[in-house]
Amino acid sequence: MVMHYSISGDAVACGRNGNNLSSTSEADKVDCKSCQRSLDKADAAPAKKATPSLAELRKQRQASQVKAASFCFKANWRARLAALPDRCRLPRGVTPQAFV
Repeated sequence: MVMHYSISGDAVACGRNGNNLSSTSEADKVDCKSCQRSLDKADAAPAKKATPSLAELRKQRQASQVKAASFCFKANWRARLAALPDRCRLPRGVTPQAFV
């Protein structure tokens, strides 16, 4: 007779049901292969993966884009132009510059 794994007397781990099933709560005495696989899955806790998941990578990328979006290129370019030693530069862009 095959021994199944069951914590309660109503249901066994492999999903079979019936009045003739013999069940036990001791993992060493289980003979049913499906119940043993269920026990192995329960024992093997999901470990933290070394590589991040795609959702984690997406969150990191979006967080870095928010930081990059706060950088103003126009203001930075104006500061660089103001820091130039001579103001003899042809204007570029839509807005008129104070120097030519």
